[in-house]
Amino acid sequence: MEGTFNEVSSFIQGYCSAKKTPISGTEFNRFVCLKNSFPTNYIWTYVIKNCMKNDEDGISNIKETILEFLELSNRMNVEELFQFAIDNANTSEGEPEKVFRKFENALLLGNKKIIQSLILDNDNADLLWKGKYPDSVAEQLNEISENQPIKRIKESENGKSVEIIATGFPFTIELILKNNEWKVNADKIIKLRTENNCA
Repeated sequence: MEGTFNEVSSFIQGYCSAKKTPISGTEFNRFVCLKNSFPTNYIWTYVIKNCMKNDEDGISNIKETILEFLELSNRMNVEELFQFAIDNANTSEGEPEKVFRKFENALLLGNKKIIQSLILDNDNADLLWKGKYPDSVAEQLNEISENQPIKRIKESENGKSVEIIATGFPFTIELILKNNEWKVNADKIIKLRTENNCA
């Protein structure tokens, strides 16, 4: 191996798949996600890769994270372990994340007025408020999303564009500062709904 992050992380993943290790279960995945403010449905290798500066930093992060997890696991139960990860995570959210949370709630409720006020123009935007969830389901889904972090993984040099990762979306979502207001670029969500409607 050349010692790249991808090679090292793939080797560890393969080893843990073939043999039971302290990080083979789902607990390690969840710990890494919570510690890095990622939604918990992501794989630890993806999380660390999106937080690293370069391969050397990423490999060092793998080592430190595994050792920390093992040390904590020896003196904490699973619930305490996850709470430690949450308490020691950088979970501060800026205005873009707050706008997205408002948008996501409106999306669940099919609230046309709020959705329109929070998105960039799109000819097919009506797909976002069609077929809303029943209120009881929307409330439960909103509670789940509210308890999951939103991770900012990219920000433009001028600070007018960010990309985030949020639970329930299989892609990153862009927010753009337009006329001093953050707007959600809903193109990917609309495209996904268009494809699902055509299926």
